[in-house]
Amino acid sequence: MAELPTFEHVLYEVADNGVATVTINHPESHNTLSLDVIADIDSAMKHADLNQAVKVIILTGAGRSFSAGHDVSGRTREPKPFWLDSRPGSVEERYDREEKYYYEANLTIRNLRKPTIAGIKGHVVIGGMMTAFSCDLIVAEESTNLWCPSLRPPQAGTGGELMHLPWDIGVRKAKEMLWTGDPLDIHEAHALGMINRIVPDGRLDAECRRLADRIALMPVRQTWFTKKSINKMLEAQGQLLAYELHFLYHQLGHASDTMQDAGKAGQVVRQAEGMRGWLEMRDGPFRDQAAREY
Repeated sequence: MAELPTFEHVLYEVADNGVATVTINHPESHNTLSLDVIADIDSAMKHADLNQAVKVIILTGAGRSFSAGHDVSGRTREPKPFWLDSRPGSVEERYDREEKYYYEANLTIRNLRKPTIAGIKGHVVIGGMMTAFSCDLIVAEESTNLWCPSLRPPQAGTGGELMHLPWDIGVRKAKEMLWTGDPLDIHEAHALGMINRIVPDGRLDAECRRLADRIALMPVRQTWFTKKSINKMLEAQGQLLAYELHFLYHQLGHASDTMQDAGKAGQVVRQAEGMRGWLEMRDGPFRDQAAREY
């Protein structure tokens, strides 16, 4: 087994029975996913997968939330383009960055040999949803907030770089969730098959461990064969092609006039009123419409 890397943004531990736990460790920001956080998750999950002693991997978040999504604080993420000659701020640079950190990093989780369990709670927003639902099984606390407001201006995206939702909750519910930007009730998510188990708040870690310990009793080779067989079934139905096409449409959305105009307007508001003003710009009109009498 390779030597354990040093992680700055995640906690990593392996129990005696072969259950590895990777914990996103930025509770002060609800575990927002900056590029360096994503890189640590990617490295830790790959390390656990290659460790012959590991039978099951739990991915969870420290503090009150699993992850409030991608870091939109505006902090510098890459000191320079990391691929070919893409210019900072260009379409090419965004494509390269999002392909590496958002698209490929989540597909890595999907394709790990070991069974994976996401333990989710609190805020699970856009990028946090993409990461969680790349795992094989999901255990959620009852108050979990599943939310994908990425189409709301000034974000005006396309629902994230990797589109799990139609596969997890069905086409019509996915469209409703994306076109309204409204949260999905955790009990409805469970009824639709998106969530395996719901537990009372405060019981998440115990239930994740209970499920992981049970799976760890199974033969490792057989769990891998079963996972691979089911994943191949989804691929035969077009899942990977659908993911790839959505990623390309997502990039087109970034380059569109609508997205560019919304982004510039959002920057003006953020500079004048901060992040709170930016969030009000995004969510205020939808809150006002929800209160309207019909």
